[in-house]
Amino acid sequence: MRVSNTPKRHRSRNNNSRRNNNSQKGNPYENNKDSKIKGNAIQVHEKYQSLARDAITAGDIIKAEYYFQHAEHYHRVHKLSQNNQIDKKQKNVVNIHNDKINEEKDKIKLEEKNEINFKNKVSSDSEDKKNKTDTSDNAQDK
Repeated sequence: MRVSNTPKRHRSRNNNSRRNNNSQKGNPYENNKDSKIKGNAIQVHEKYQSLARDAITAGDIIKAEYYFQHAEHYHRVHKLSQNNQIDKKQKNVVNIHNDKINEEKDKIKLEEKNEINFKNKVSSDSEDKKNKTDTSDNAQDK
């Protein structure tokens, strides 16, 4: 049997988690569950701005730049969401205006249709009366 100098491969699940834990300890910029900043875009932006100012006062320019980049990102996210809300409001106003115009057009069409139906009914009623008088006159002549 051959003896190897390399360590044996462990096939357990715990082995992978031990390796990953060691690599996460040294990186202070990595997002852990504890360091995740929560809130809406403007709140996160303000939090990163304050962290960047704190880093500058502590003398860590690299960390401050890191925080400023994140703050800028959330600032852009906030501006995009504001623009989307404005666009939606403008579209809603236009849609409401178009709906009112369409309702007015529909009312006008309905009124015209009712007027035409009324005229047709009046003319058919007058023709019916005329036909009745003609038939009654014909019946009297006989």
